[in-house]
Amino acid sequence: MNNRQDRPAAKKLFQVVGLLALALVSVYIIVQFFVIFHRSYKTETAIKYTLAESINLDGVVAFDSVDVAGGGNLGYLVADGARVANGTVVAEGYTNDEQSVERERLDRLERTITLLTKSQNSTGSDLSVLTNQTKQALYNLLDKLDAAQYSGISDAEDNFLLAQNRLQVSTGQTAGFSDSIAALQTEYDSLKSQLDTLQTVTATTNGYFSSTAASPDIKADRQALDDADPAALQEMLTNGFPAADTNRAGQITTGFSWKFYAVCDLDTAARFDGISSVKISVPGKQNTPLSATVEDIQEDKDRGIAKIVLQCQTINAEILSFGQETAQIDLKTYEGIRIDKEALHIVDGQRGVYVKYGNLQRFLKITTLYENDSYILIPENGKIGTDNEVRLYDEIIVQGTNLQDGKLL
Repeated sequence: MNNRQDRPAAKKLFQVVGLLALALVSVYIIVQFFVIFHRSYKTETAIKYTLAESINLDGVVAFDSVDVAGGGNLGYLVADGARVANGTVVAEGYTNDEQSVERERLDRLERTITLLTKSQNSTGSDLSVLTNQTKQALYNLLDKLDAAQYSGISDAEDNFLLAQNRLQVSTGQTAGFSDSIAALQTEYDSLKSQLDTLQTVTATTNGYFSSTAASPDIKADRQALDDADPAALQEMLTNGFPAADTNRAGQITTGFSWKFYAVCDLDTAARFDGISSVKISVPGKQNTPLSATVEDIQEDKDRGIAKIVLQCQTINAEILSFGQETAQIDLKTYEGIRIDKEALHIVDGQRGVYVKYGNLQRFLKITTLYENDSYILIPENGKIGTDNEVRLYDEIIVQGTNLQDGKLL
């Protein structure tokens, strides 16, 4: 009788022990997850980088340019930034909305006819070469889609279709595209004859064209800016410049050289001492720094200001839209290994960082090439036992607690 009463009690005891063991295992797993995913330190790989000593200047850009007369509902036949010659047709005037649609259709027809003509002019090519060309063209198209490089997708698509068409002709999947070309050419000739009657706008000089929408919204007189002293230029920049004429087809910049005029304090001007070339960019418009020369620095010590004139000889569609801008000027550039400034520690008077080696943390000394508010740049010749010990691809501990040389992480 007693044995029967002891069995439920023993069963309950086993259940309690089992639940306790399960709870302990669960706690252990949770602790391990916390240790793995919530470490008390954060690392960053030391990589090669270029940092620039930069300043921002408010100024104005001026070009040597002439207006292109024209107005109304215009359709542009050349891209902004394209080089044109005197007499080149840059735009045409539409009398109804359907004509702009017909122009787009005409452009697509021309591309398609050109593509098909090239496609059937490749008979006899090696099959393996054509197959490889098709693959490479497809990979290139997918890369541009993945990187959102939409400006180059049209050309990449044409290259893929061309390679694919040539492969079909060479393998006998199609006899050619003569019938398709003939039909498309008939449609093309019909549309072109209609659009050839439209009034056109032509370039009156050689240079780089930009439509009204892509041209500066102000009118800056380059000669007046050249002649202005620092005080006069400061007044121009403060008061603003006259608005550009909107009743025009666009403008043509007659040369590839343009100037940036700015006013700054004397301390900023002193940073240009001994510097003849810089990099200039306008964040949000032209993000890639362009080479420029320091053409002129005029100081007005009574007012504590200076006039800075930079000259650049690079032209593209983005640059042709510059007016009154805030430009970033890179005075000097430095190349080395980049370290997050949060990783910096000073131990026994020596600047350095803690580096992760396996499960150990080591303090390594550094020598600074250049630093800004966010990063430190050090030389690439790091070697243990020297004044600069950090090497490329070291795992730098950016954030951590209780850091100590030789301590386990």
